Amino acid sequence: MGTKRTLAGPLAAIGFAAMSLLGGCAPMVAGQMAEGGLSAAKSAFGALSPTAAGADERQKQIQATLNEIDVGDDIQPVLQKIGEPPREKSGNAQGYTCYEFPSVYSATDAAVLMALDGKVVFYGNSRCSAEMDVANFRDGGKYAAGGSTRNMD
Repeated sequence: MGTKRTLAGPLAAIGFAAMSLLGGCAPMVAGQMAEGGLSAAKSAFGALSPTAAGADERQKQIQATLNEIDVGDDIQPVLQKIGEPPREKSGNAQGYTCYEFPSVYSATDAAVLMALDGKVVFYGNSRCSAEMDVANFRDGGKYAAGGSTRNMD
C-alpha cells in the first residue's frame, strides 16, 4: 500500500500540472476563436451594409448630388435628384424645413438639407434634431438672422 500512496502523489502532481498548462492555453485559444468570430461578423456586416464600407451606390449618388449644390439653390430640384423621401422632415415657426437622409456619409452618419423659403441654407453631415435645435434660431445661433451655412464634415 505504501507504493500506491507514493505513486498517487507524483501522478496527482503531473495531472495538476497538465491541467494548469491546458488551463493557461484556454484563454489564448478562446481569444483567437473570439477574434476569428469578430472578423467573420465584421465581414458579414460589411457585406450586408455596404454603406459601412463606402461601396453603396445610393450613398455615392446622394453625396454626388450634395457636392453639386450650393447654398441658395432651390430645394425641390435637389430633393428630386436625390430620388428618395427623407427619413425625417421637420419644420419650425421660423419657416425652416429640415430633410434628413440616413446612412449617407457612413452607416451612422446622415445628411441633412435645411431650407428656408424653398432655398437651401445648409447641407452636410448632421441630424435634423441638431439643426432644428431651438438654440440655432436664437440670437447668435446658426440660423438666427436667416443666414446661410455650409457644413461638409
